[in-house]
Amino acid sequence: NPALCEKAGKRLVAHAHQAGLLPSSPTVSAFISMGTEISTLPLLAALLEAQRKILVPRLGKGREVLWSTLPDLDSIQDMGAKRPKEPSNQALSPESLHAAGVVFVPALAVDHDGNRLGRGAAWYDEALAFRSEHALTVAICWPWEFSETAVPTQPHDVHMDAVLTPEAFTLLAS
Repeated sequence: NPALCEKAGKRLVAHAHQAGLLPSSPTVSAFISMGTEISTLPLLAALLEAQRKILVPRLGKGREVLWSTLPDLDSIQDMGAKRPKEPSNQALSPESLHAAGVVFVPALAVDHDGNRLGRGAAWYDEALAFRSEHALTVAICWPWEFSETAVPTQPHDVHMDAVLTPEAFTLLAS
């Protein structure tokens, strides 16, 4: 339901504001939601309003992960059914993620130890290898995807520092 996803996205922004995430870093990485994910458009709009530089992922060739600066919401283009939307501007190198102080990451499940389950294939985990060691990694998911049950892990999985749902922001123990 797109209206439900949009409403949840607005509630994400309220919790991100309360947690001080929006003004915390001049450069932030976020993603453009797709399908049944919570809409990140309200978050992206709030980050633009806060005059943050926003890096969003782009699919390169094969498993390559590139980034683009999001200048405004109007630059977002539909790339086809199974691809995330992307800005129409130039692609940046994988290393550009290192500039982000906060990295918002999509999640299908996250446990209270910060283990995250994504869509599979470790695509996002590989991209996160280029983040700064000081960056705060924040998983975005629905409240029922923030699990008391341990999420299965693999050696390449990147630990999340926090979880943001439409219900709350939770900083996880390291």
